[in-house]
Amino acid sequence: MSKNSQTVLLAKNLQDILYHIKTVSGLHVVGGCTEHCSLGEKSVTIRSVPELKSFEKRERSLDVGPAVTLSTLLDMGRTNIPTVLYDAISTVATPAVRNIATIGGNICAPGNRHTLWAPLLALDARLEFRSQNEIKSVPFRTFTEIPAGCALTRIRIPLIEWEMALFRRVGPEHVMTPQSAGFVFLADAEKNIITNVRIAYAGAIVFRSRDLENRLIGARLPLPEKTIDTLMEDAEKLYDTGIVSTAENRILRFQFLNLLRYALEQLS
Repeated sequence: MSKNSQTVLLAKNLQDILYHIKTVSGLHVVGGCTEHCSLGEKSVTIRSVPELKSFEKRERSLDVGPAVTLSTLLDMGRTNIPTVLYDAISTVATPAVRNIATIGGNICAPGNRHTLWAPLLALDARLEFRSQNEIKSVPFRTFTEIPAGCALTRIRIPLIEWEMALFRRVGPEHVMTPQSAGFVFLADAEKNIITNVRIAYAGAIVFRSRDLENRLIGARLPLPEKTIDTLMEDAEKLYDTGIVSTAENRILRFQFLNLLRYALEQLS
């Protein structure tokens, strides 16, 4: 095989994929192939595998196969999937690309975290991985890479209604760059007291602080300006503790803090 040759294996079912992963070294699993230079020397495509193209809405969760396209998810409608996920998908590339791009590809793309990371992180999604010998369920917050010998087979997304659900994307429109990131703010309140909150930010960096979220729980609405200022000071310290400072990250830091203040001011 020459250095520039490429081999693409076709899988008809999940067992084919797991067999190829086990027997072919350096195999690259691909879906829509919308990433530039996404094909490796040896690849297997999951696009024709029925088990990975299916989705099921349950009472408390949405189970999605990694080969489900982004346009398919949008076609479900904004009332049938979490609003922050719907809004995030709407910002991905163009309709033509969303017809090909898959949710699994968005999650597993190398390099900077893509647009759906922040929503899935905030929603406490879980990822199911399978090998020929076992099934692993991994919280999205702990996911860094596909376990060796495994394939991503399902994304489980909790279906919870939030009183406030905000998604914002920063960076150039329709393309991913080091300045791109997704921001999610979710909040619930009862009798003007915040009872639950989720804050996630992902791009070249990934930030979610349970400490910051816990400092908001129990606060009375509307938030006084002094309380917002104190929370912003806390957020700065927690962000700076968890994120390495670089020139690019300082831009992302500035965007995060602006979005967080905006979200806090919207609480009522």
